Amino acid sequence: MLKPGTATVIKLWLVLFPMLLSCSNSSSGTDTVTPERIREHSVTIALLPERNVFEQKKRYKPLAQYLSDELDMNVKIKLLDSYGSIYQEIINKTIDGAFLGSLNYVLNHRRANLEPVARPVEKGGSSGYCGVIFTRRDSGLTRDVETWRGKKIALVHKKTMAGYVFPEWHLKKQGIQGLNNHFRKLVFLGSHDAAVLAVVKGQADIGAAKDLILQKMLAENAAMKDEIVVLATSLSVPSNSLCLRSGLESGIKNSLKKSLLSMHETAAGKSALQALNAVKFTETMDSEFGKLREMVVEIDLDVGSLPFQDKR
Repeated sequence: MLKPGTATVIKLWLVLFPMLLSCSNSSSGTDTVTPERIREHSVTIALLPERNVFEQKKRYKPLAQYLSDELDMNVKIKLLDSYGSIYQEIINKTIDGAFLGSLNYVLNHRRANLEPVARPVEKGGSSGYCGVIFTRRDSGLTRDVETWRGKKIALVHKKTMAGYVFPEWHLKKQGIQGLNNHFRKLVFLGSHDAAVLAVVKGQADIGAAKDLILQKMLAENAAMKDEIVVLATSLSVPSNSLCLRSGLESGIKNSLKKSLLSMHETAAGKSALQALNAVKFTETMDSEFGKLREMVVEIDLDVGSLPFQDKR
C-alpha cells in the first residue's frame, strides 16, 4: 500500500518528467535528426552476383556515396540475384546501368542498348582480367585436357566469359566439342569465389573463374595458395565496366563519366577507390570487346537461345 502523499508525488513526476527530458534534449552539443537531402535526380546501378553479395555491397557503397555527393543526385546500388535479370531490369528502366563483366556486356549491348562508360584500374595497374582453369595440386590433372576427361568441373554461369565461355572455347581448340562431352558433371555455382571454393574443398576436380578473384582469394589464404595450380589462362578482356542504358539523360551520363574519370584527383574519391582496391577509373570502349565477340562466334554460342530470365 502506498504511503499518504505518495500517489500525489508520482502524478507530479509524470507531469514534470517529459518537460525535463525536453529541456535536456534541447541543450547544446546534442545530436539532432535532420531530414535527408532531397535531390532532383536518382540513378540506380546494379551489381551482379560475381562474389559474396555482402562483400559486393561493402566495396561499392563508398563509390555510390561519393557520386551522390559529387553530382548532387541519389546514386543507388542494387544487388541483382541472377545474371538473367540485367536485360529485363534495363528494359523496364528499374535500373539505369550496371557494372557488367565482359560477356554480359557483349550479350546485352544490342538487346538492351547499353553503352560502356568506365572501369576501375587495379592497384597493380590492370583494368582487365583473364579466365583461368585450375585444380588442386594433388588432383593429378595436368595441362593435357585428356587428363580432365570424366571429371567434375565447377563453373560460374553460362553468361560469364571466365566461368563458362573460356573453358568451352579452350576445349574446342583442343578438338573437343562441348564441356558435356568431356566432363562427367558440370556444376554452375553462380559466383567465381564459389567455384574456387568448390575445388579447394574437393567438391569438384577442376574449376573455372576470373583470375583476379582467384588471386585475391589465394593472397588472403596462404594454405589455399599452396593447394591450387592453374592449368590454362585466357586472353585478357576489360574488367567489370559501368554500362549505362542509352536512354538515360545525356547530361547525367556525361556527368557520371566525368566524375569517375577524375575521382582519383580528390581525397574523397581516393577513399572510395580504396574500397574497390583501385587507383582510378579508365574509359571503356566498345571496340575493346572485339576479341571476346570472336570467341563467342568460334564456340557457336547462340546468344538468342540463352535463357535471359533464368535464376542462376
